[in-house]
Amino acid sequence: MATGKETPRQRMIGMMYLVLTALLALQVSSAVIEKFYALNKSIEKNVANSAQYNADKVQTIQAAVKERGNRKNEMQVAQQAKELNIKSQELRAFMETLKTEMIEKTGGYDEDGSLKGAKEETDVEVYMLGTNKSNGKAYELQNRLNEYVAFINKRSGTSMPPIALDAKDDVLFQKNSDQRNKDFAQLNFSQTPLVAAMAVISDLETKVTTMESSLMNSYAAKVGEGDYKVNSLKPIVRAKSKYVPAGTKYEAEVMMAATSTSQLPTMNVGNQALKVDGSGIGSYDFLAGGGAYSADGLLKKIWTAQIKMRQPNGQDTVYSVSEEYYVVKPVIQMQSAAMKALYFNCGNKVDILVPALGAQYNPEFKSTGATIKPGGTKSRVYIIPNAPTAKIAVYNNGQFIGEENFKVIPIPKPTVEVRVNGKLINSKVGVTSSGLKSISIKAIPTPEFAASQPDDCTYKVVEWEVYFGRGRRAASGLSPQNPPQEYINMGSIANSLQDKDMIFVTAKKVMRKTYLGTWEEVKVSSTPIMIPVYN
Repeated sequence: MATGKETPRQRMIGMMYLVLTALLALQVSSAVIEKFYALNKSIEKNVANSAQYNADKVQTIQAAVKERGNRKNEMQVAQQAKELNIKSQELRAFMETLKTEMIEKTGGYDEDGSLKGAKEETDVEVYMLGTNKSNGKAYELQNRLNEYVAFINKRSGTSMPPIALDAKDDVLFQKNSDQRNKDFAQLNFSQTPLVAAMAVISDLETKVTTMESSLMNSYAAKVGEGDYKVNSLKPIVRAKSKYVPAGTKYEAEVMMAATSTSQLPTMNVGNQALKVDGSGIGSYDFLAGGGAYSADGLLKKIWTAQIKMRQPNGQDTVYSVSEEYYVVKPVIQMQSAAMKALYFNCGNKVDILVPALGAQYNPEFKSTGATIKPGGTKSRVYIIPNAPTAKIAVYNNGQFIGEENFKVIPIPKPTVEVRVNGKLINSKVGVTSSGLKSISIKAIPTPEFAASQPDDCTYKVVEWEVYFGRGRRAASGLSPQNPPQEYINMGSIANSLQDKDMIFVTAKKVMRKTYLGTWEEVKVSSTPIMIPVYN
């Protein structure tokens, strides 16, 4: 029987929802929406397969009961299986109706069969949440789902938890301050595009069919279905999904369609032996690797399993079965104060995220044209470019995810500011010799550079000159000055200045402090800044 523990498929679907939530905060392209629509279609196909499996199981149980003489207790089991299947079909029919009506309310389909309202959120929210709980379809869905679980528990004697939870009851959201106060309807269908809402409902259908399958298997075991002898074998692969984000786990089940629990097959994929459970089902999983993606961001791959089964005559027969799957190119998010370009020889702080990987994100970064240093978290790095362009390749657990290219721009030259008595100079007004107390000089970074690179924008003028001129020649008795600091006290020098004398201030050497704490020289203009004297 099933338990409250999530299956690998459910964990993957949950991760898909995290991707969809992250994508809502971005300018999501139509191509990405279509990929997740394809994911939903894949889930729907698996639901249909599971539903057919359960319907066939009812027929098998009824036939077995009849063949065994219609024993009273087994006839009761067959009736319970039939009632369970009817109730499951009714619930799934209701959920399919919800998806159909959402599609109609968002515009239906285009001529090419694509959804007109794939990104539509408002119509979905109005339909599913309504004006109150009495007319919101999501609240009816929640009640029906939890009533179904109660029905399963009563029939099976288990204590399965509800599957339509409010955020406060869901371990994924109960500690999230932004989500924990939302009810089931708000959590799953508020501000949610059509394709995401359809995926939510499809996942819930998966849980329904999984619970039904578990109980069906229990019913079948009660009438000895597992003891049947078979004379026809067919290898089958049941994949969790054919669309897998690169760096995440691909999962599938490999089985013989008519195997016996008393005679289990052995299974291999290449040199890897698969674990086969007591019902003859083998499990295969691996980390999906990226590569040469197509224009729509998909990479088709195939794997093949060999299944060895003992025949009734005692001979071993090997069957082969192949399965194709698609690796979906994950969206790489680069978050930085300056996303358009990186500054040369600066510690450009960048957060490199791949939302599709969720908790499995364990990145490694490789660069061309730059040096990368860790930034304190697994997704944060400092990129120090040393070439006109920089390329950053992203890997996850050794699997290549993708790469991003950056343009590298030079550091903008700082502005040299000269102040007299602490105030910026005005060449038209000038200064008086009696009012001249001090001259100071500073190198100021551009606002854009200071905002994006706060740890790289500290400047210091370490060499500068002050000249005094009168007419076309240096003033008598005045000599060039070389102040050792960024400030000079004029003192008695000011008293010797005459009307229409000129003061020339020139920055000779400017240093910049890098984010590493080291200093490097910056080339600045050698044109002097003039301060006229008007007595």
